Amino acid sequence: MTDPLDAYRRKRDFARTPEPDAPAAPRGLATFVVHRHEARNLHYDLRLEHGGVLCSWAVPRGFSYDPADKRLAVRTEDHPLAYEHFSGRIPKGQYGAGTMAIWDRGSYALVKLTDWDQALARGELKFVLRGRRLRGEWHLVRTQQGPNTWLLFKSRDVYAGPSRDSALGIDLDRAVEAPLPDPDAAMQHGAAAAPFRDPTWLFEMEFVGRRCRATRDGAEVALHGVERLPDAVRDGLLALRCERARLDGVLVALDAGGRPCRTALAQALAGTAAAPIAYYAFDLLHWEEFDLRPLPLLDRKAALRTLVADGPGVLYVDHVLGSGTDLLAAIAEAGLPAAIGKRAASSYCTGPSPDWVRIAAGNAPPAATPAARRGAPRRSRPSNLDKVYWPAEGHTKGDLLTYYHAVAEALLPHLRGRPVHLNRFPDGIDGKSFYQREAKPGTPDWVRTVPIERDGEVVPHHVIDDVETLLYAVNLGSIDLHPWLSRAATPDAPDWAVLDLDPKTAPFAHVVRIARAAGKLLRGIGLRPLLKTSGKFGMHVFVPLRAGYTYDHSRMFTEAVARVLVRELPDIATVERLPDRRDGKVYLDFLQNRRSQTVVPPYAARPVRGASVSAPLRWDELEHDDLTPQRFTIQSMPARLAELGDLFRPALEDPQDLLPAIAALDSVLRRR
Repeated sequence: MTDPLDAYRRKRDFARTPEPDAPAAPRGLATFVVHRHEARNLHYDLRLEHGGVLCSWAVPRGFSYDPADKRLAVRTEDHPLAYEHFSGRIPKGQYGAGTMAIWDRGSYALVKLTDWDQALARGELKFVLRGRRLRGEWHLVRTQQGPNTWLLFKSRDVYAGPSRDSALGIDLDRAVEAPLPDPDAAMQHGAAAAPFRDPTWLFEMEFVGRRCRATRDGAEVALHGVERLPDAVRDGLLALRCERARLDGVLVALDAGGRPCRTALAQALAGTAAAPIAYYAFDLLHWEEFDLRPLPLLDRKAALRTLVADGPGVLYVDHVLGSGTDLLAAIAEAGLPAAIGKRAASSYCTGPSPDWVRIAAGNAPPAATPAARRGAPRRSRPSNLDKVYWPAEGHTKGDLLTYYHAVAEALLPHLRGRPVHLNRFPDGIDGKSFYQREAKPGTPDWVRTVPIERDGEVVPHHVIDDVETLLYAVNLGSIDLHPWLSRAATPDAPDWAVLDLDPKTAPFAHVVRIARAAGKLLRGIGLRPLLKTSGKFGMHVFVPLRAGYTYDHSRMFTEAVARVLVRELPDIATVERLPDRRDGKVYLDFLQNRRSQTVVPPYAARPVRGASVSAPLRWDELEHDDLTPQRFTIQSMPARLAELGDLFRPALEDPQDLLPAIAALDSVLRRR
């Protein structure tokens, strides 16, 4: 008999590649694994366990939950079972060179035709995947284009839907695998609060009704604490796009005037009156076999939105991010009782929590007046709104202020608590400009400043914590903003290590190529880097840092990364500081990692033609042929942000340890 791993072994030099050589013993449950393979071209490798090996298909365009979206899948050599747990960097010059990362893993089962050999001979494998990203039934169908050419697509089941690449559209790495627990005490607000604005909080309407958890477990549904389940709610729970879920929400009935009413709810549940009843779901606590309570609230709500189908019985409770005062004004006008403020990054716990506050509608200020600090309104009056800042496009100062107001909720968390330098263009991008590091005399007392020692002198620096200060700075002519990499409270401890890819005269295609290589390298040594355009012509690669690292640490690490990249791509990359000695190559600037140095934040507008902005990117977008920094402008970014959310949020929520990465990088250097 031929060895099924013969082709796998012949293609690899195991003295050089870290890939596994020996096969692992099969386990009772059939497993699958999907690798995100950053080789010459990014693709995904689907591997299904059968016959003591992992049968593999390369899927160039990845996965889609839209059944009409059929993706090419190319059958490749079988891999050993030990590959299920492999991730790492395959060295240059080896077969499949690049970064191999586990993208999803779980169990699977064949359906319809359950004999593998018969299904393979027929050229149609139908299987159910149970992973964190991939769920439900999928089909692999062989085509006539070649013996190894197949199509992969989603079956029309409860998980099918828009063209997303995971069942919930969120990262479930922090979710704990556990059975549905018995319903425990619900999370409650810990205190009352006055109206406030904060981009790290979200605000929901408080509904008059009966708070209860809802459960779907296959064909069984229940509202805990409610004996008589309304038909519309039963149908809505059965329509959830999953097999098992636990929701938190409020059962609501409407009176004759169309307002939530406890009396109407009691009568409807008792069967003495017929009032419209619906379950308003605001949180997702459990999905399939995963406990979601440790995840950030904003992620749980995004997942909940994916599950809830359109229908009258179960409704998704939307929220307002950051603007509690605006929501309270609307609630007060509608005659509703209150809003609940919730910290967007909070996990779900039982009982009263400081991460939830109740804000009574009677305390709501007029919609145009923000909550005051130091006892007085803070909003400054904008001026010269018709002044043209971008002559070629006709964009005005008023357009810039409107843009910053639109993206403030996403931008402000990346500015808060940091000294900020202003880049002022009072007459637009073609006029004179100046760089302002310190807050000048006459700065309003409601603008927060912090004293910073510079050249033996203590000078005040702006700190932009809220939308009023942001708009004040922009009204001064600050087209873009330049925050420190560290916070004012810890000026010598950076939050990020940053590699600035500065092309000057080099083509943007070279920047993309280097960024792709940087992502492969950093993921290959165990990090989770982030990527954004600079807004001009380059890109920034960020690694969020755990507390305890200094600028010396981040600078030395990014220098080592830069030198590895220059060694890999000597024809297009350089660390030469002098522009006239770069020979048209992209400069890999690691010297930004110093005290008082700045990098523009995500979503900052830039003083260049086209009014482009610094745009967070998914790494997969580097594969798009039409990627240019000029695609992302003050006109297009608000819609992109509304669609994708803040792609740069992990920069604030995913601090990483450099020490294991430094050791792994050292191993990479020794292998070269």
